[in-house]
Amino acid sequence: MKKRDGVYIIRFNKKSLLLCIIFLTLMVLGLKKPWKLSRVFNHENLRNIVLDPGHGGIDGGTGNANDILEKDINLDVALKLKKELLVEDYNIIMTREEDQSLEEFSNIKASRYRRDLDARKTIINENEPLVFVSIHVNASTGPKARGIKIYHFPDSIEGEILANNIKESVDEYVYDDFLKDENLRSEVLSEDYYILRETNFTGVLIEIGFITNPEENKLLKDKKYKEKVAYAIKKGILEYLK
Repeated sequence: MKKRDGVYIIRFNKKSLLLCIIFLTLMVLGLKKPWKLSRVFNHENLRNIVLDPGHGGIDGGTGNANDILEKDINLDVALKLKKELLVEDYNIIMTREEDQSLEEFSNIKASRYRRDLDARKTIINENEPLVFVSIHVNASTGPKARGIKIYHFPDSIEGEILANNIKESVDEYVYDDFLKDENLRSEVLSEDYYILRETNFTGVLIEIGFITNPEENKLLKDKKYKEKVAYAIKKGILEYLK
């Protein structure tokens, strides 16, 4: 800085001028919108859980329209689980909250089925959940197959831990306490399902019973059973998040 004719003149070299421009630019951007990284410290983001009731709308899933359809059971249990988790002060995002399929929310060029899955994947990834749970109902060619199955992606260590936490909870609250049958046990399995493979966050897909099994078919119509299943899944999630 030099004084000439009573006026102070500030001289910048190129390096100083560049640093000054960068600093002023960052100041302006900081005033306009927070850093993208600050989302990591957002309380709401840290409490997100996504629930994905499978199927919906034109896609009824397994079952019989004259009896019960998978899409309706999935949504019913997911809404019960949402209620359970809201009590625990989590932010719950549902991929659907009514009888609808989601293909219209996807921009990819593919089959209706694949676009529906793509939309679900996008909802999960954009909400950056602590965990996500996709809820389904099972079916078999034989009437004897039964039991709750919890799936995780083969390479997901965290997914396997979450699945085992939910398994232990289901065994305790559904089979031991509710059904009073210690011979029944849920099962943890690994599977390359799209919703587990294409998402960036820890999650599981749960088949909450076999609609083709006469006993479980009755249970899937029972309000108290579905409430107990939702409660057990919640307890497993809470155990994992501890």
